[in-house]
Amino acid sequence: MKKVLYSLGIIVIVLLVLPFITGNLEKQELNTESRSQLEGSFIELSDGITHYELKGEAKAKTIILVHGNAAPYFTWDYNFDVLVNAGFRVLRYDIYGHGFSDRPNLEVYNRDLYDRQMVELLDALEINEPVCLVGTSQGGSICAYFTAQHPNRVNKIAFLSPLFDEFEGKGMAALMRRKGIGEYLMNLFGDKSLTNPSNVLFSDDKKQELEVKLKKQATYKGKKRAVLANMRGDSLSDATVYYKQTKEIGIPVLLTWGENDKSISYESMERLCELMPKIQYYQIKDASHLAHYEFSNEINPLLINFFTN
Repeated sequence: MKKVLYSLGIIVIVLLVLPFITGNLEKQELNTESRSQLEGSFIELSDGITHYELKGEAKAKTIILVHGNAAPYFTWDYNFDVLVNAGFRVLRYDIYGHGFSDRPNLEVYNRDLYDRQMVELLDALEINEPVCLVGTSQGGSICAYFTAQHPNRVNKIAFLSPLFDEFEGKGMAALMRRKGIGEYLMNLFGDKSLTNPSNVLFSDDKKQELEVKLKKQATYKGKKRAVLANMRGDSLSDATVYYKQTKEIGIPVLLTWGENDKSISYESMERLCELMPKIQYYQIKDASHLAHYEFSNEINPLLINFFTN
């Protein structure tokens, strides 16, 4: 019996010590001083400060780029200027909890939070005409929700491997929602998983490049807490109803999906195509989840042609 208790004691000690051994990247504060050293612009909205970049002629057709959970607004680095040079006005921003935007101290991050952020950002920047949306991963469901809530503010939508009805790893996400367990696992594995792009990219070169960028934004406090809050809200739940409303509104839709995507399944995209029979669908050879970052030479012409015509 003593041996059993001793063994259990050792296990408990190891479990308690492990998070400290693995370390913690979150050392810096996101504040006025630190943001003065960062690229882009910042604006205070009702739920916190949002990091964004807006470029292009004021009278040009406006495109809004909305990223997902895999990586912040810098995953648009190979699309942003190309779209601007094609004659569009382009806005990209970090959704709350990501990049250099605030990490609001909330129990959950839900769809209303992200919708409110986009509405307030567009209003603050005086973007009043209907816009073109590009959403990748969770950004796709954010765009679908925004369209369902504000149909008069949207002209066209491009979904790039969007979160539609399910995603790989939802079982782990359900575990992470549990109080205590989620915090423990996030402290233990969070830094590594949130800065490892292996599951969202295909080529090793791009993986190394993206990892550096991911680690930079992960050094600011609140990142792991925000990811947990996102998991505990409704943002990752089935968004079919909002895509259905988008179809009923009659807004033109483009869809791309990488054939090596490990996050969003081909079957999910099939169901989305069945829901939206008029959707323009393109499958990107060799691409993984972030095809727009890794295969921008294929994605950019599709976006330009879709939003031009």
